[in-house]
Amino acid sequence: MLDTEVAPVWASMHGISEPSLEALAANADIRAAIQGDVDHVNAQFSKAEGIKRFTILSAEWEADSEELTPTMKLKRRGISAKYAAEIEALYS
Repeated sequence: MLDTEVAPVWASMHGISEPSLEALAANADIRAAIQGDVDHVNAQFSKAEGIKRFTILSAEWEADSEELTPTMKLKRRGISAKYAAEIEALYS
């Protein structure tokens, strides 16, 4: 999930004109930048511990929603149900 405040600023600094989260989540340059950061962090872990695949969500999670409790804790069942297709794609 992209930071709703930082992502549009980063995008404009890198010449990406479409500021919507949906467009930014699908942008190849943003994915490549995140992949570079993931690769850098993965270098500190064993191969078994590293992130192999990821997806960028275009939705913003807010407190007391399908994804989060009012105290900002994850609602695992809600997330699993809402993003079942994305989770399945990570493992197929």
